[in-house]
Amino acid sequence: MRQNPLLLLFLAAILASGLACPVQAQALAGEEIWRSGIGDRVLAVALSEDGLSGAAITGERVYLFDENGTTLWSYPVSRGRSVAISPDGEHIAAGGDQLLLFDRNGEVLRRYTPASRILGVAVAADGRTAYAGTGTGLLVFSPESEQTAASAIWSSGTEDPIVSVSIDRKGSGVVAAGESGNIYFFSGDGRLLWNYRTGSSGVRAIISHDGSTVAAASSQRAVFLLNRHGRLLWKSPADGRVTDVSLSGDGSTLVLADGGISVLNRDGEAVWRGVAGEEIRCVSASPGTTRIIAGALDGTVSVFRLQPAAGPAGAPSPEAAFTAGPLPSPGETTSPEQGAALAPAVPVAIGAWLAALGWRRRRGR
Repeated sequence: MRQNPLLLLFLAAILASGLACPVQAQALAGEEIWRSGIGDRVLAVALSEDGLSGAAITGERVYLFDENGTTLWSYPVSRGRSVAISPDGEHIAAGGDQLLLFDRNGEVLRRYTPASRILGVAVAADGRTAYAGTGTGLLVFSPESEQTAASAIWSSGTEDPIVSVSIDRKGSGVVAAGESGNIYFFSGDGRLLWNYRTGSSGVRAIISHDGSTVAAASSQRAVFLLNRHGRLLWKSPADGRVTDVSLSGDGSTLVLADGGISVLNRDGEAVWRGVAGEEIRCVSASPGTTRIIAGALDGTVSVFRLQPAAGPAGAPSPEAAFTAGPLPSPGETTSPEQGAALAPAVPVAIGAWLAALGWRRRRGR
């Protein structure tokens, strides 16, 4: 049977237009599964890899919760500021005037008092190495054999107060956010590989578990997404002041604390927003972003479960923000207009059909 070349061209145009204009991600639905009031305002939270253990810190105490929101233990701290939990939930690090490393039962395994206050902490997957952002830079501690003290094995030497610290699952990538608005990326042995200048103050940064993606958020209402090599993928204005950011394990989903909670896909589209007006200050998500722990200024710690919203597959998010356009060069700022959504497939197909029709007519002359 003879094939109609015009029909083949039209079908090819339809296929190409579909590739150029991908279907937007489906919106998510969220529900609160537990809530606990701990009195003082919550300054930081952390969630284990399976989403079943959560930690929170106030200026005076650090807490560990089980999957039902029951407080397993709490411990007094001095000017608490940051908390982290190992992926398996077996070790918890707390930062303030001291660096404290706990086991799951609340026993203090290591204690260290640096020259300046600890502003951000992270703990390695093995629970032995702790990372501390201090007023003088980034310090990395490893326990000494049979001792409760810890010794610094390397430091950043940036002389920039480090307000947040994050490591990937293998410990091969370490991301630190400086008070100056810089994002620093270190190798596992302490070599500074790159430094990205956001130009914004109040920046917090995180690296995905697989080490592929770095996200940062600024209290000056800006969100940044970079790849592992420091290339800016996109920058977006935020609707409100962003005080914390978390990432899924593969870097495909961002979670923001912006008064409420905003969840964005990798293209910057909002796929869920919740608890608006509750003064959410800090968030942490499980690698699959199926659970999110949040801390609020009123002393509330909450955990939410996310799942795909009911509706037709591929239905666009009702709160979609934007889809990123062509990737900018490293350090280049992306404006909201550059992040405008791609055109729908239908106009592309119609244009291709008209072009093919014109070609057919010219050929027939």
